[in-house]
Amino acid sequence: MKKSYLWSGLGMMALGLVCLATAVFWDTPLGSLFCGFSGAFTVPGAMQVWKYYRWTRLETEDSWRRHVEAEQIELRDERKTMLRDKSGRYAYILGLLAVALAIVAFSVLDAFGLVEEDAAGLMILSLAGYGLFQLVAGWVIYKLLEQRY
Repeated sequence: MKKSYLWSGLGMMALGLVCLATAVFWDTPLGSLFCGFSGAFTVPGAMQVWKYYRWTRLETEDSWRRHVEAEQIELRDERKTMLRDKSGRYAYILGLLAVALAIVAFSVLDAFGLVEEDAAGLMILSLAGYGLFQLVAGWVIYKLLEQRY
């Protein structure tokens, strides 16, 4: 296993600890966000360091090679690739439907006066922008992949 795997794990842990220290010692309205970033960087970084330690011990060198070989087979399996592609497409379509339903729900809440008018308008515009971004990104990525393959 490459040393860069270890260094990136240690870097992520350090960044997570910096975010935690910022959240604890700096009184800011973004404290909860820094706490979230702390967990988001520290835990995966610790997992990378643990995996590096586990797979680079001398007694597991052969098992590490078998693990990497099995992982490469799993990544190149055509059936699994097709299933990953299909699941990504279904998630994309489901996300578009969720955005469309949220726009309708906020429009109804705004019509009944259950949400402040400015807040509802901002939420509807942001969801519409996100939905448009998803559509455009899907089309652009499809066209790029079509040209590539």
